[in-house]
This record gives sequence, C-alpha cells and structure tokens, in this order.
Amino acid sequence: MKTLIPSVRAFVAKELINKYSLRQVDVARMLGVTQAAISQYLRGARGNIINLQEDEDVKKIVNRIAEGLINGDLSKRDISLLICEICYRIRKKGIYCSAGIKIQGKYAEVADLMCIDYDPLRRSGELKETIEKLLKDSREDE
Repeated sequence: MKTLIPSVRAFVAKELINKYSLRQVDVARMLGVTQAAISQYLRGARGNIINLQEDEDVKKIVNRIAEGLINGDLSKRDISLLICEICYRIRKKGIYCSAGIKIQGKYAEVADLMCIDYDPLRRSGELKETIEKLLKDSREDE
C-alpha cells in the first residue's frame, strides 16, 4: 500500500497531463495532493517503485480512472474499487515480488485488513462484474 498508492497516483497524473493536457495544479486538485507532489511524480522522484505502466491490465484501469476524473462519471467509491482492482491484479501477477517489495509490519497488516473483504468478493463474481462494468463503460464511449 505504501508503494502502490503513490505509483497509481503517479500513473494517473501522467495520464491526465499527457493525454488531457491538464496543468499540474489542476491534476493536484483532482488527486487531492500538492502541485509539488505532481511535479515529483512526473520527474520520477516519487511513485516510481512499482512500474505499473508495463502491465496492460493496469494501464486500462488507470486510463479509466483518468477518464472518469475528466468526465466526472466515476464516484469516489468507483475509483476506490478500481484502485483495489489494480492491487488485486498486481498481487495475483506477482508484480510486488518482482519489484523486490516486501510488505512488512503495519503495511502488511493494513493490506491484510483491506484485502480480507475485497479478495473473496472479487472471487465470488459479484465484484468482478462491477469492475468489468466500470471498465466496459469507458470502452462504449470510444
């Protein structure tokens, strides 16, 4: 979590700036961080421990988050679910392990607590359908 959220924010920030030509200050406002944080994301000084940009599934989800922020068609809950889905997918693919990240101490406990509800729901199919619908909504607009 300590490394994932900044990596997701960095990826979303880059998408909003590069694809939608937003200013750093506007992206900062959308993501609830400072303009300085956005500058650090863009320079790679922050949010670069996990390279999420190599994974096509994660890229699609990040694109949807950025699009949802621009269009205002995703709720905070929807965005949270999509971030949980990114976490779920990178854990299942072993991206944490391949990045040399060991989730320890309080962060392991937080991850366990957060994932304890998400993983079974995701496997049950109900949440999977919700995620697929959120991602499908953006493809219908294309």
